[in-house]
Amino acid sequence: MSTQTQLLCIPATHPTAALHFPNLPIVPGALLLDEIAARIAGAAPLRFRAVKFIAPIRHGEALALSWHAQGKLNSFALNRVGETAPLLTGTLEILA
Repeated sequence: MSTQTQLLCIPATHPTAALHFPNLPIVPGALLLDEIAARIAGAAPLRFRAVKFIAPIRHGEALALSWHAQGKLNSFALNRVGETAPLLTGTLEILA
C-alpha cells in the first residue's frame, strides 16, 4: 500500500466563489471531487464508492490531499494544511 500527498487550493477568484454561496462562499462538493479525481486517477475512468463531507471548505484555503492506494481502491482524506482533522474523506475505485 502506497501513500501520496498533494497540496491544492481552489482560489478565491474561482467563478464558484461568487455563486456558491454569496457573502459566505464555500467550495462546491462537485468541484472538490473533480479535483480529487484528477489528482488520484488522472483521466482514467473511476467510481466514487463513498464520500463524506465533514466540514465546509472555503475558497483560497491551503489544502492537503492524501490517499492510500490498495490495488484499484484509493482511500483519501482532505485536510487544511497544518491540521489533522479531515474535512472530506472517501474511497474511489479506478476502473481502468
